[in-house]
Amino acid sequence: MDDVRAAKKEARSRVRSRRRELVEAQGAAGRAAQSTELATAFLTWAQEYAAGLGRADLAGLVVTAFRPLATEPPVGELVQALLGEGVQVLLPVTVRDSHDLQWVAATEATGDGDPDQVMHGARLTGDELGPDALLGVDIALIPGLAVDPQGWRLGQGGGYYDRALDLVRPGVPVIVALHDHEFPSHAAPDLEVPHAPHDIPVGGVLTTHGVTRLT
Repeated sequence: MDDVRAAKKEARSRVRSRRRELVEAQGAAGRAAQSTELATAFLTWAQEYAAGLGRADLAGLVVTAFRPLATEPPVGELVQALLGEGVQVLLPVTVRDSHDLQWVAATEATGDGDPDQVMHGARLTGDELGPDALLGVDIALIPGLAVDPQGWRLGQGGGYYDRALDLVRPGVPVIVALHDHEFPSHAAPDLEVPHAPHDIPVGGVLTTHGVTRLT
């Protein structure tokens, strides 16, 4: 386990450094364009997925998303697009001294985050949904630093999603939002995603090119 932790720490450092370079290079206009492309790609896939379930549209579905950190794929426009389709979007809240994610419903004011808006160490207000909210989710869109072709995900290291994904119903798609250069088949050859016995593989990745299912 110590070897896995060390390997994950090294991989996180490489990914975070590359992401900082990417965001600096793309600027505000590039990030805005990426946000629009991610929204279009995810909405297109979600509509196809819903049709496969026999649904006429997306209304009534429950989808998780997240407030992106400054270097994470910008998904604020994606959240707004889902809300416009009648989807309930749940956003995670990490709470100090708690090992489980809480959840809040996204609103029209929800957008791409910045360090001052992301709720790290927030205190509960009583309006949150508990961890069991994931039992009712139809699609889980989650953050991640990397995903390999087998679906192993590299997270930020807090272990929140390792516990949360255990509550997602079997068969529900778990999709990780990545930057285009992080797509598994194009990942740097020296970047492996080490995993431990408690890690749960994900089912796909989202980039501006669309959703690609891995399992």
